[in-house]
Amino acid sequence: MGTSRLRESTVGYLLVLPASLVLLVFVVIPIFYSAGLSTFSWDMMRPQPTFIGLENYTNLLQSEGFYNSLGRTFLYAILTVPASMAVSLIFAFLLDKGVRWAMTMYRSFFFAPIVTSTVAISVVWMFIYHPDYGTANSILKSIGIAPLRWLNASDTALISLAIMAVWKHVGFCVVIYLAGIQAIPSDLEEAAKVDGAGLFRILFQIKLPLLTPTVFFLLIYLTIEQLQTFTQIDVMTKGGPAESTELIVMHLWKYAFERFQMGYASSIAMVMLGIILLLTWIQMWLVGRKVHYQ
Repeated sequence: MGTSRLRESTVGYLLVLPASLVLLVFVVIPIFYSAGLSTFSWDMMRPQPTFIGLENYTNLLQSEGFYNSLGRTFLYAILTVPASMAVSLIFAFLLDKGVRWAMTMYRSFFFAPIVTSTVAISVVWMFIYHPDYGTANSILKSIGIAPLRWLNASDTALISLAIMAVWKHVGFCVVIYLAGIQAIPSDLEEAAKVDGAGLFRILFQIKLPLLTPTVFFLLIYLTIEQLQTFTQIDVMTKGGPAESTELIVMHLWKYAFERFQMGYASSIAMVMLGIILLLTWIQMWLVGRKVHYQ
């Protein structure tokens, strides 16, 4: 018995070894390296960084640019996370019921981001938002609304990126929601129908409570994902106009690869790691207690 258990344990460790090595090399080691680098001043030109202790963190906490980019990042997450979850939940329920137009729209419109790179998506949306011949302004003109400058105006650029982000994440969220919906035992819905429960009662009193683990997972996943948004901003706006779309990761990138202040950029990364961990813990403490597991 002991030999068999040892063999099973050995096989298990060997199976998780490749993933563990990838996690160690590309996640754990870089985190500790970045934490150490944040206590140095280094412009990548000098062979030896200069140790300065917590000076980078002191400068960071006194930086108006850091707080502005952090505020825009939170605003962006507030605009995108609830909308992505709500739209995808509606489509998931429609797809579960076999609504034909919802299936067609999902396959042709919302599933594309799952199999398309973010760079390609960003280029397409740049044409959509073009102020002269973009699709968005063509639609506005057709219904009698004045065209907008979208990515070229400070007051609409962040909202424009948020609209694209919602569309980008709906396809993935629908897949996760559908898995959660289809895992709900069908006999619960049948019993509710026998008792005279209508569609909305079944939805809000049976399916949604049993779907809370899925909702909870997507809430944490999307929050972390949106707080780290970078690629579409780098392609579409470079943080402009007038820094209106310079989110925290873009702010970090500029200090690292434009100003070559690697220690200061590492301190931004470590502060953001702490903020993400704190927000995740708060979500687990506030929302996790309301999750109903079967």
